[in-house]
Amino acid sequence: MEQEKQEAPVQGKKKRLSTPLLIFIILMAVTAVLCTIVAGIWLHGRSSLRNGGSAPTVTPGGTEQLDSYTVLHDGKYYRYKEHMVNLLLIGVDSDNKPAAPLPYGSDNQADVILVAALDTDANKMTLISVSRDTMCDIGVPDDTGEISGVAHTQLALSFSNGDGLYESCRLCREAVSQLFYGLQFDGCAAFYMGGIGRLNDAVGGVTVNVLDDYPFTNVPGGWNMYPGQNVTLTGQQARLYIQARRGDATGNEDRMQRQKQYMLALIGQAKARVASSPASVLPLYNAVSDYVLTDLDLGKLTYLATQAAGMSFSGDMLRVTGQAALGDGNRVELTVDQEALYDLILDVFYDEIPAPAQTGE
Repeated sequence: MEQEKQEAPVQGKKKRLSTPLLIFIILMAVTAVLCTIVAGIWLHGRSSLRNGGSAPTVTPGGTEQLDSYTVLHDGKYYRYKEHMVNLLLIGVDSDNKPAAPLPYGSDNQADVILVAALDTDANKMTLISVSRDTMCDIGVPDDTGEISGVAHTQLALSFSNGDGLYESCRLCREAVSQLFYGLQFDGCAAFYMGGIGRLNDAVGGVTVNVLDDYPFTNVPGGWNMYPGQNVTLTGQQARLYIQARRGDATGNEDRMQRQKQYMLALIGQAKARVASSPASVLPLYNAVSDYVLTDLDLGKLTYLATQAAGMSFSGDMLRVTGQAALGDGNRVELTVDQEALYDLILDVFYDEIPAPAQTGE
């Protein structure tokens, strides 16, 4: 008998790094701009993405859904922001993008999960990080790809349950959507880890102040990575910096801080490089193109690129918080703070509105 998939709450209030959104859309934009029909493509992408239909469909206890876009929470009214574009970015624990679908249940995991929320009216971009250790309900497919059950386990395994390509992206996308109370995504992009070193070297190396949460000098290539020291990372060191972690309950938490630090530095480095030499975007694109999988078509990429160029970004990331503990098999399990998550969702995806006028008989 087919097991019904639970309706899980969606959440929201940031081992390995997915390609930063700004770099991804800038590089893809360069390819799109070369097209002679860019205007028509842009309009197609705009109409496809700015549909205002991505509002969460599930609410937590104590919250009333008044219509498709309006909720009543803690005595206040909120309305989903029109023209939001929501993207899911995944960093895959694999050196290379598979040339063909893999057997279901391969070992490729989603080590970095980012929700990119683009408010195309306010010209504002927000990045939300979700820990790979987040406990949530994920679909379990059989050998044919049909969902045969649901498991409550780490979010990272949603990707490995699939085929390493689009089916893996779909399973991860559905798990994150459910985690975020039914928030729908307009697109998804996966970045395979073998591209990190090439991207790092293509921008001339990324400089970080080494955090002291891992003994990098004890591993090959980390000879100069002392805590508190500014180091311009080589490609090998960059991968080590964002992948290495201790095996305790806070190991992934500390690694996520390094991933955030590195990603923000990489974004800044890439933007500065492209601004000073627009032609440099071509080697950047060539460095990562073989490591990116996305369901965004040319029209959507073109529209996103032009929008992102004028968007404000705080230079920081929000994150889904919770309590981490070691579970079965010495596995880290993060139990999400549901109240904090829903507050994050309201803050990013909704505007507070006045109470609706009461109508009398």
